[in-house]
Formats: sequence, structure tokens, C-alpha cells
Amino acid sequence: MTIAAKKPEIGSQVEDQKQFSESKNLAQNGFSVPESNAFGQSFRDYDGTVRLNTVEKCYQLNHINQTYDYVKRMREEYGKLNKVEMSIWEGIDLLNSFEDESDPDLDEPQIEHLLQSAEAIRKDYPDEDWLHLTALIHDVGKVLFHPKFGELPQWAVVGDTFPVGCAYDESIVYHKYFKDNPDYNNPAYSTKLGIYSEGCGLENVLMSWGHDDYMYLVAKENGTTLPPAALFIIRYHSFYPLHKAGAYQYLMNEEDRQNLKWVKIFNQYDLYSKSKVRVDVEKVKPYYLSLIEKYFPSKLRW
Repeated sequence: MTIAAKKPEIGSQVEDQKQFSESKNLAQNGFSVPESNAFGQSFRDYDGTVRLNTVEKCYQLNHINQTYDYVKRMREEYGKLNKVEMSIWEGIDLLNSFEDESDPDLDEPQIEHLLQSAEAIRKDYPDEDWLHLTALIHDVGKVLFHPKFGELPQWAVVGDTFPVGCAYDESIVYHKYFKDNPDYNNPAYSTKLGIYSEGCGLENVLMSWGHDDYMYLVAKENGTTLPPAALFIIRYHSFYPLHKAGAYQYLMNEEDRQNLKWVKIFNQYDLYSKSKVRVDVEKVKPYYLSLIEKYFPSKLRW
């Protein structure tokens, strides 16, 4: 599969999303989607991954424990942003020792994945510096693993995200484990819309708690000047039931639909750039530090 370059305008975001072909050749701008992940297997193969036991256990715990009340409690607690004060790059540095146990495609430290994603998208979108920075920081919310942030368990930090407060769509990976979630048989939360209304907008929908929503809160509440599309990518890049399976579209409003185009573009680089190829951190670091300075304050509340 390759990526052909047609860019939506960031102002109106009304152009068609970038089109993807099934060709194995190099993309027009140089990004080639590999045929296999870092383990030589198909991407997002949850049945065949060499990390099957680790990945499945993470999702089992996630689906049992991510209740509506739990998510509300975590969002209120971490929304205070009173854990630590540090820069974006200091947050990136904290990720060096962590791996994502929900990821069937990679077992490298997270900083490797961030730089791989950012550098791949930078090649194809050289003029969209906001997109380069978004790729770099999209997973920095995984600092929740660190003792300074409560050392949360894997199931509370990583994995595909989904709405809580309404029925769990069957497209969610390892859906079978939701039967042990207290909300599964709760009449208030077990219907298609649950507590929500059709077209209410994703901004008004509570998502399962993890690094996505946390980094969104950190960026927004610290006054980032990144465009709305960037915040949407950060918040919903793990919402695979929506941007891969097309679930939950009835909750979206028009702004969500326009921003979703950028998530689908970003997702190709987020997913398919995962490899064992290392990026020279010191070589690219000055460029990304300049973007951080452009779009964020020097120190942020986390």
C-alpha cells in the first residue's frame, strides 16, 4: 500500500482526504507502507502476533475496568494537571524506558516510534510543521506509566479507545471481555446511544481513559497554538473503532467529520512507520525543539 499526497487545507478542511492505493511501490513523496511489522508479521494482527498473551491480557483488563465512573474519576483527577511541571521534550525523555503492551507491532521504546512517525510524515508533508509536531507528541501521554504520574497500569494508559456511557461496538478488539464490565448490562449505558444524543459531537462523548485523552488535556489546558485538527488527532488517534471500522459515526458532528480526514491521514504514518530502523535523535532534535517552542510554552503543567 502506498500513500499519494493530496493535502486538505488546514483552514477549511474541506478538500478530500489523502487517497491510499494498494500498490507496493514507493509513494510519490517517498513513504512506502511496509508489508510487515517489526516482527515480520501483518500489522494489527491480534490473533497471530508473537505478543499474543501480553496484548490480550492488557485488553482483557482494559475492557473489564474501563467503566463510565472510572473514566470520569480519572479525567477529573488528571485534569487538575498538578503532577509535575516540565517541557514537552522532558516528557518525551520519560518514555525511554516504556513499552506499549497493547501494541502487537512493536516492542521498542516509545521515543523510537514517535520519531519514526514524525520523520515519515515530515517527508510527505514538508510544509505542515504542525503535523510533524503532532506526530512527535501524540503518544507522550504515556508518561502516565511513570511514578511521577501514579505509575498507572498498562490497561489504563494504552490500547484502542472507545466511548463509555453507551453500548460497546462489536468492532472493538477483544470485544468478548466487555461482558465482565459492570456497565455492560447497565440499562443506562447498554443502548446504542446510551447517555448521548445523535450528532452530539465527540467533544461531548466520554472516551476510555488513557494517554490519548491525557495528552489532549495537557496540550489544550496549557494553551497550545496547534490547530484544532492536531488536538483531534492527539485525542482520537487510538479510536480505531471509528477511523478503521466506521463505528460510532452517529455521535459525530460536522467538525468531527472534517477532522477525521486528518486522523485517517495521520494513522497511516502512526501505524506503518513502526520498524526496527532507528532515527538519529541528536540529528533531528533541534528541528523538533524549534517546533515545540513555536507551539507550546517552555514549561507545561502535567
